[in-house]
Amino acid sequence: MEEAKSAAEELGKRLRPRERQFVREYLQDLNGTAAAIRTGYSEKSAASQASRLLRKRSVREYRDALLQEQFDAIGVTRHSLAAEVWEVYRRCTEKKPVLEWDSAVREWVPSGVWQFDSKGALRALEMLSRMLPGLGEDQAGESYEDLLGGA
Repeated sequence: MEEAKSAAEELGKRLRPRERQFVREYLQDLNGTAAAIRTGYSEKSAASQASRLLRKRSVREYRDALLQEQFDAIGVTRHSLAAEVWEVYRRCTEKKPVLEWDSAVREWVPSGVWQFDSKGALRALEMLSRMLPGLGEDQAGESYEDLLGGA
């Protein structure tokens, strides 16, 4: 974690003080316009200033280094994120009965039809494919560590 901290500090030294402050403000809520306003840009120009700053490579690198510090501090790894996304996928693919009202017994009863959250499942798979590139390719001979990219 000390290495990441020094990396963030070094990247921060390349920025102007206002740019560093913008990044710290941005990380509070990931709202560029609000961060620009809190940093002192006018409300009228805040959205364009935020867009301009977030396109700067040095600002993005500093933001990513600070995020990595935060992730390291709470133990978030690429593997732990992938495991959480997999859990979301698993829950989205659980079949749930569709209920219909039975007026004879005056309660909801299973209709015999099942459903699942296909949008959520597909979104989780999309996220996993970005987190674990090459997942759909032939993985023969690769170790678990290779698959996860050294997470």
